[in-house]
Amino acid sequence: MKKLLITLTLVFIGIQFIPMNVPADLPVKDGDPLTAPEEIQAILKRSCFDCHSSHTKFPWYSSVAPVSWFTKYHVKEGREHMNFSTWNSYSDEKKLKYLQKIPKAIKSKMPLPSYLIIHKEAKLSDADKKAITDWATEAAFDLE
Repeated sequence: MKKLLITLTLVFIGIQFIPMNVPADLPVKDGDPLTAPEEIQAILKRSCFDCHSSHTKFPWYSSVAPVSWFTKYHVKEGREHMNFSTWNSYSDEKKLKYLQKIPKAIKSKMPLPSYLIIHKEAKLSDADKKAITDWATEAAFDLE
């Protein structure tokens, strides 16, 4: 039992040296970030921006492997899928596609349940979901 504990401790210490390099902040060009009503911006910042923007607030535990791998992988994937910090660099066709997907995503899977375990404040209320859905629907209509 003692050898197992020592081995597990050494493995835990060893994995701390395997980096998952995902920066908290990425450069953003002027005019690229999403422009939306203040209410929508506030909801998105609270519930979506940690994974879907170039400005992530990594908590202390995101520096401890293996949690860091999981956390930073999700941020990397979220940014690659859709990044509100580069929104205006997207074509109108791509914006339209995202705007049409947002309502379904917030009803079914976003924010991720694993994120909400620690970040209770990110949970979208029914009013938040309605506000985002109404905004996305109107913004999509304007692009069509």
